[in-house]
Amino acid sequence: MNRPHTTTGWAHALSAALARAAGDTALLDAARRLFLTAEAGPLNVNRGFATTKFPLPGGRVARPRLLVAELTDTGWDRVETAIRARPDATAVAGTAAVSDLLTDPAHTGGVPLVPGPEDISHTCTCAPEAADAACPHSVALGMLLAERLLTTPAALFTLRGRPHQHVKKRLRASGTPPGGAGTPVSGTPVSGPPPTATVPAQAPAPPSLPAPPIPGPVDLDLTGARPVPTGALAEPPAPLPAAGALDALAADAAHRAGALLDGQEPPACPGPGSDIARFLALPHGVPFRQAAMDRLGLDLVGMGHYRLAHAHGGPCGAAAYLEPFAVGHDVLADAQARIQPLRPAATAPVVCEHNRLTDDAAGIQLRYGPDGRWHPYRAPYGVWQPVPGPSADPARAYRAARTAGRTNRRTP
Repeated sequence: MNRPHTTTGWAHALSAALARAAGDTALLDAARRLFLTAEAGPLNVNRGFATTKFPLPGGRVARPRLLVAELTDTGWDRVETAIRARPDATAVAGTAAVSDLLTDPAHTGGVPLVPGPEDISHTCTCAPEAADAACPHSVALGMLLAERLLTTPAALFTLRGRPHQHVKKRLRASGTPPGGAGTPVSGTPVSGPPPTATVPAQAPAPPSLPAPPIPGPVDLDLTGARPVPTGALAEPPAPLPAAGALDALAADAAHRAGALLDGQEPPACPGPGSDIARFLALPHGVPFRQAAMDRLGLDLVGMGHYRLAHAHGGPCGAAAYLEPFAVGHDVLADAQARIQPLRPAATAPVVCEHNRLTDDAAGIQLRYGPDGRWHPYRAPYGVWQPVPGPSADPARAYRAARTAGRTNRRTP
């Protein structure tokens, strides 16, 4: 088949699946009227579900949710392998306008990207009976999503469990096999718990080696003069940290104590990843940069972006770089509404994933941090990197990202 690449087939395929899942003509007609006449809120697409808001009488709001089964890591690997084997792989899936050729499982390793009726379920807050069943609001939400797929089917990738930007990045990495959910993207670990130590330490001794015995008590002469050691001390026995790490720990404790005495309260930011960034930014932490890269799973570029995130946004900026986490729908919807007047391509989609709003058309991403601020990112070379200007107001953070983009274009 040699037909030109289009995107409209995604919307038709999803609409057909929604109609089969609803199975009720009256319900479909009510949803279609709601879709055409009601003013829906922002459409948020996340892994496994999409949400929006519809007004109800009396000032109430209905919050429907369209739930879609995510593909497994094995399924996504088969999809990526099949796409990568095509000679026109970049043209088919290398931009947000993914060709609707891929609606046919024959082109995606036998794995259907478009969910079937059995993969779709609904919830809504409009009435108790809609808590786990289809209603006009949830079906209209599906129609809203199908309308978006007419021009930007990349949102379906996020809905099915693997954001298109991740797929696109691996597609461009020639010779790199498709990875599972734990593959780092943009130098950021996306799965697994964060490290539990804030200072690199020596690897523990093998379990088969017994720990050295604890010395017995000795009599100390506290009155006689003793020479002060001037040479290097012997390395502590394993599994204790090396002497250099102990020196760094002591220097870090002294630095923190001095900051507290000066009235500088450290920012409250959960997770050791933020503390590692603070440690590496100080002189005594510099020698441990490579150890921190190994422990955090960052490459050289990722470590540079991690340090930039700390420089621009402090420990919570570093945490926002490392750790995606769930954010309430209202937070994301409010942020999307506030940045909408500032977007250069107002009809292009905004992808919501975890704590991140991504405006691919503008090349801007905002990440919501544990400090309640939105941290701006740009992707001038295809990888998201932090830029200055975090703010509790998403509109200000978005403006900061646009300003950073203009500055980068003027820099020779």
